[in-house]
Amino acid sequence: MGEISSAVNKRKSISKKLRFEIFKRDSFACQYCGKNPPSTILEIDHIVAVSNGGDNSIDNLITSCFDCNRGKGASPLNQAPMSLVLKTEKAKELEEQLEAYKKIKLEIESRIEDEAWDIVGILHPTKDSIRKDWFLSIKTFLTKLNYFDVLEAAQIAIAKKPWGYSGAFRYFCGICHNKIREANHG
Repeated sequence: MGEISSAVNKRKSISKKLRFEIFKRDSFACQYCGKNPPSTILEIDHIVAVSNGGDNSIDNLITSCFDCNRGKGASPLNQAPMSLVLKTEKAKELEEQLEAYKKIKLEIESRIEDEAWDIVGILHPTKDSIRKDWFLSIKTFLTKLNYFDVLEAAQIAIAKKPWGYSGAFRYFCGICHNKIREANHG
């Protein structure tokens, strides 16, 4: 009797906020049987029972339906429920995919930046005072067309309008817009 009352005394209540964080993490479904409201009442279960030294840390709490929680009692779980393991694996895989995507996006942005400076070198050989909006336009064209189409447009524009950067740039933009239009309708 003394052990039961000391276990009860060690138990700390779980805040409503933490309770709902666990429910959200577990998609409002019992992690043992898969039941979810309104067909069942959900509770928070300790993976390692408080009587066995478990605490209220988020890693020791799991969503359980009333029946599964009462059926388990203080029995220890040798491993986390499979659905929780799968969710952890999926979260890890998603994180790895996001990191890889981020890396690729940065590589693409770097490549586009380098290619844009190549185009600037054709349209504005001094490169010292290119307008920001022009540079952004070149980068936009490089995302919608391949590098060689944009390069060709710059070469054509500077050949047709060699006397002024402004005129050559407008001509370049027109060529690029036409190429985009052709690609979308062709």
